Amino acid sequence: MNRPLLILILAFILGIIIGTTYQIDIILAMGITVVACGLAIIGIMRTWRHNPWVLFCVFLCLGTLWTSLAIAKANSPVTTLAGKTILVVGEVLERPDVRPDGVFYKLGLSKVTVEGTTKEISGVLRVKVAGKGKVFHYGDILQMKGYLSLPEPPGNPGAFDYRTWLQRQGIAATLSVKDAKEIKLLGRSGHVIIRSAYNIRDHLENIFDRTMSQTGASVLKGIFFGTRGEIPADVQLAFQESGLVHILSVSGYHVGLIAAMVLALLRIIKLPRRFTLWVALPLLLFYAVMTGMGPAVMRATLMASLLLLAHHLGRWQDWPTTLAAAAGIILFFYPLDLFDIGFQLSFVATWGLLYLTPKLNKLLPHMPLSLAVLITVPLAAQLATWPLVVFYFNLVSPVAILANLITAHLVALVMLFGGLGMLAGICYLPWAKFINTATELLTSCFLGLVQMSVSLPGAAWYIPAPPLWLIALYYVFLVAICQLANQPQWQKSLRAGLTVLINYLARVKLVFGGCILLLLMAVWLLWPVNNQLELHFIDVGQGDSTLIITPAQRTILVDAGGWQDELITGQGAGTNRVVPYLHRLGINSLDVLVITHPHTDHAGGARAVLKAFPVKLVVLSPYGFGVGDEVDDGYEILLREMKEQGIAHSTAVAGDQLKVDGLVNIKFLSPAQKYDHTRSDANNSSLVFRLDYLQRSALYTGDIEEEAERDLVQNNALTPIEVLKVPHHGSGYFYHGFFAQLKPKIAVISAGAGNRFGHPAPKTLEELQGLGSRVYRTDQQGAIVLTTDGETWRVKTGK
Repeated sequence: MNRPLLILILAFILGIIIGTTYQIDIILAMGITVVACGLAIIGIMRTWRHNPWVLFCVFLCLGTLWTSLAIAKANSPVTTLAGKTILVVGEVLERPDVRPDGVFYKLGLSKVTVEGTTKEISGVLRVKVAGKGKVFHYGDILQMKGYLSLPEPPGNPGAFDYRTWLQRQGIAATLSVKDAKEIKLLGRSGHVIIRSAYNIRDHLENIFDRTMSQTGASVLKGIFFGTRGEIPADVQLAFQESGLVHILSVSGYHVGLIAAMVLALLRIIKLPRRFTLWVALPLLLFYAVMTGMGPAVMRATLMASLLLLAHHLGRWQDWPTTLAAAAGIILFFYPLDLFDIGFQLSFVATWGLLYLTPKLNKLLPHMPLSLAVLITVPLAAQLATWPLVVFYFNLVSPVAILANLITAHLVALVMLFGGLGMLAGICYLPWAKFINTATELLTSCFLGLVQMSVSLPGAAWYIPAPPLWLIALYYVFLVAICQLANQPQWQKSLRAGLTVLINYLARVKLVFGGCILLLLMAVWLLWPVNNQLELHFIDVGQGDSTLIITPAQRTILVDAGGWQDELITGQGAGTNRVVPYLHRLGINSLDVLVITHPHTDHAGGARAVLKAFPVKLVVLSPYGFGVGDEVDDGYEILLREMKEQGIAHSTAVAGDQLKVDGLVNIKFLSPAQKYDHTRSDANNSSLVFRLDYLQRSALYTGDIEEEAERDLVQNNALTPIEVLKVPHHGSGYFYHGFFAQLKPKIAVISAGAGNRFGHPAPKTLEELQGLGSRVYRTDQQGAIVLTTDGETWRVKTGK
């Protein structure tokens, strides 16, 4: 068996996948593992010819068993108390995650009190303490009271599954605490080394806080320790879209720099080489503990440690075996880390650097190696990680290679000056302030380059996630091409072909350009037309947002959801639900944004949408522009931002039409003018429009209530409809002739699970069911996606 450790670790990984997919019973998994181990022992004693396959099965069974045990460990009896307010006592297991809106703790439970009864209980909770207050630390034993909940499965297809993520972190449920003042410190525990490491980290981060600007300090803390909670959201987005987000997550790059600096320091002080391992290894491990021992830093630390050990022992350093050993050690202790995005990206990127870089270097034989690696290293990393980035984030960043190329040395300088600043701050804070003046300047230059990268045309765009089989095929082709390209005869032919091609293109630029133009025109003319109309009723919680995609691929977003105060903060349903949903569909711009009325649950997410996408036209209700119009706080911010960005916008009234696709007709039916002196003028002034595509029809109604519905019926503005977006989330304030006039075949209600308004109202549901309508609800079924080719409707739900 060539590289046996690599093969056995792959078997272990396959076992983890099986254990996660099929949720195998622990007793069964244990029994099969015992039998497999028994066969392996017999096989080794009798020297069976098929022993390698027996060992493969043993490790596969071990992977399945370890996974079953990890899943069982994450489950806890405390989940039976979900939906209740409980008093808990537990120990903080990790360094707290401090963010602008609160603090998150990982709490290991010891006691729970509910309804006056106290009992000992095991399990781990993720605790969110809202607001700003006292921050507790690793090892603190706390008593707190909060609301226990189990996150709901995602309602939108492809959305982040918070419950599954918690389970893979070994967390049973979440606890919400209103104020840090309600928490009592009962004592302290924890491992002394880990506590010391975190204390040192806190002290070092405090040096940045006291000697740099808030943004500069947050970025430095991200670079050195992976602390990202304090970095502004727009800065994090810029790093993500430029392909530089790995710099804010401690990984192999950071561990490599730390290892290089440690080794350089040991050489300067002329420490004998036989002692290098015993000094460098503890320092690397201590740094890993300081950064929280995430999968990426653990991978890098383990690989560096194994390579140092191999060098110390004079053994051959085989990178595939070392990489497999690092993965095996991590997965042995944390098998569910296999599904961690950081774990996958870290190992795939390392594979790309070690496997692809030498092969790419061979394709540039006349270029000095020091110059060639500036191109091949970022290219290798991008080629290796690109499919996973697209799969998880739907993001393609063509500028990533350029951005990594122009910032690599600058990041090293930032780390050098930042490290000197930390060392100086330990001795005398004013020295750190002097050094960090230069660090601040370098950091500002670095952030400027990041912003410049993402501002380039086509710097980042989104595409739908590829299927897993296509990702596997990509890696097969990548390896095959690298193997072929590095064969001597292939290399020679490739270089000769490239030379001929470049010389030819230089002579016939005009002819070549004409051919390309003709080819593009042919592709455009022959490209299959999608004759589907798609209506995506997005699950935004208690709110409303619908995406319309016409057969000509024109995009119309009707409302953008909105959570409490989102018009003021700009954060909520727009950033967490609507924008990611559009990105997963590969949408990079919007033709029209319709905001039916100026209430937060419909308009709140619009600020995030306008920031994330170019929008050609915004259509607004006439209500919200006059003196005395009652709009939600922050609506004026939205209007001001549209004006500042130069976005075209206009109001619509009954009789207006919207043309974005020749096959789709959109006609506004209400309001004829804004309502006054009704139960809710803003709701009744919602934009109402009918959409027709061939023989199919749909009606969008915003939050209109009884008065507006009565006017539509009495003015004979309504005819039977096939799809109805039910007004006002299914509110009971409706005109009884409204639904009877429409006779909808499909009724869609957008509402939040367990909302305090009681939406949808029972009498609304009874009315619709009495008409024979099929009722779909986002609070129960998640996103509702309707598609039609003009003949029939097809329905898919998110849950």
